[in-house]
This record gives sequence, structure tokens and C-alpha cells, in this order.
Amino acid sequence: MVIEENVPIGPLTTFFIGGPARYFVRVKTIEELQQSLDYARDQNLATLILGGGSNVLVSDAGFDGLVIKIEMAGVERDGDTLIAEAGESWDSLVERAVADGLWGVENLSGIPGTVGAAPVQNIGAYGSEIKNTLAWVDAFDTRSGTVARIDNAGCAFGYRTSRFKKEPGRFVVVRAAFVLDKNGAPNASYKDLAEIPGFNLGEIRKKVLEVRAGKFPDLKKEGTAGSFFLNPVVSAQKAAGLLAKYPDLPQFNAENGVKVSLAWLLDRALGIKGLSVGGARLFERQPLVISASRDAHSRDVAELAGKVADLVRDKLQIDIEPEVKIIN
Repeated sequence: MVIEENVPIGPLTTFFIGGPARYFVRVKTIEELQQSLDYARDQNLATLILGGGSNVLVSDAGFDGLVIKIEMAGVERDGDTLIAEAGESWDSLVERAVADGLWGVENLSGIPGTVGAAPVQNIGAYGSEIKNTLAWVDAFDTRSGTVARIDNAGCAFGYRTSRFKKEPGRFVVVRAAFVLDKNGAPNASYKDLAEIPGFNLGEIRKKVLEVRAGKFPDLKKEGTAGSFFLNPVVSAQKAAGLLAKYPDLPQFNAENGVKVSLAWLLDRALGIKGLSVGGARLFERQPLVISASRDAHSRDVAELAGKVADLVRDKLQIDIEPEVKIIN
């Protein structure tokens, strides 16, 4: 385990934004993870667990503590179950599943980030979520100093949330298992996927990647963390009122109400696609996405996000939340 100092965080995130980490360490084993956490405790340092950096916005001032980058690697197959280490690329795991003819995660193609971060956020797209296939995770429990195996029910999944998100700082996911299906069927409930020839795994993955490429900025040119905001879940009464005013507004049943399409509202109700602050703007092809130029600052993104939230609250009487974790 090598502790580095003053390591730039920005290049390790998909926003390409953020100042230096006061201390920084790459961990490839559970033992190194424990040593890193012990070091932070002994030095009274705050910690930031970093995977692929695809869902964080780091302050221009950086992080005055220890950034622990998870780089545990390896994937194994046990029957129709794929077991992956936390540092593996999520999309590489999906690619492996498709190549092996295993159904269940193909609609989640192209989502950036690591396997370890995926259950924390309960990532989802095009009618699929992690909770649909995850069997268990092994997570390092910082309270007990041991690795706990937590099954699907124990993860307490919800819309873009989980037990790990609700108990911040307690668990670090180190491994995850996904039960897939050799004899699965396509999930083409979303209109974007309705016209796939043949409905085989390869074609579905290809189509999902094409759709995503059309809705998200090119990371070779701009930074982004994907969808910056969560779709709001509102009461049935509120949803009915919105639908009366906006008959084309997409709505979906949710656990605690009705989920409404924030992208549609930002575009059609408010007309603010392209709204910008400094080097940050709402992406023209998908207003849930904030895109950042290479010279953008975290304050540009944060100010733009705040402006959007204010407009939605003032014009639509809806409170919205960021999906991206903001590190100040």
C-alpha cells in the first residue's frame, strides 16, 4: 500500500473536474482496503471511496482527506452467475454476460463506472435495474472490520438508492454476484428499444449503446456524470394535475407514488435545454445531463444545478434531487 499526496482527482472522474486529494491510495485487496481505512482513522482523516468516478462532482478545492480508489479486479462464472470484483468496469461485465449468452443486464450496457458502485446507486436504464439480477454483495463493514455477505433483500434497493447509500460510510462493496439467465427474454418496454431486429443479446446491446451515444456527451470532448438529477416521485394527486396540464408527460408507477419524466418537463414544460453557467450546460439532447467543457469549474456545475432546481420548484412546485454525489 502506497499513500500518495496531492494527487489530482479530476482526471479520475468522468466530469474531469476537481482539485487534488490531500492523500491518495489505490487498493487491490481487502487487506489494503482495511489498512487504508486504519490509516485514515489513525490520522483522523475523512475518506472518499472512488471507483470509476462516474457519479461524482469534486470541488475545485479538492478533498482534504484520503481518497481510496478501488482497483480490485477479476470476474468468475459459476453456472449462470457472474461474480465480479468491485474494481471491474461495469460495462465490461455486461459485455462478458452478452458474450456468454446470459440475459439480464444487457439493457444496462454503456453505463460507466465500476461493479462496486453499481449496487450502491442501484443503477438502471431502459426498464432494468441492478436489483433485478443481483444475488449478493460482499461488503467491508467499517464498524466491525469484517466482510459481510448481504443478499438482495438486505441491500434495501429503491429507485437509485440502496442500504449502502442510506448508511453512508459504513460499507465498502468489494465483490458482487449477478444471477443471469441462459433462456431469458428481451425487455423492450422502452420505446427506444422497440425496433431491434431479432431481439438477440448482441443486437440489444448494440442498440442500447447507440441510444446512449445519442443522449450523452462524448467523453473525449466534454465531461459529464450522466443524468445529474433523479426523476421526481410525486403523489398521485400531483401526477394527475401535471398530466391534466401536460397530457404527453411520461409517468411511471413507483413504490411511493408516481415517477414523472424530469427530462420531458425540463424540455417541454420549461424549455431550458442548453441552459448554461460558465463552462457547464444542460445537454441539448438530454436535459437531465449536465455537460462540462474541459475548462469548466465545479462551481459552474453546482450553480447550474441549483438554478435548474429553483426553476422546477418555482414553475412546477416540484423539488428535485441530484443523482450525482457532490464532494465539497
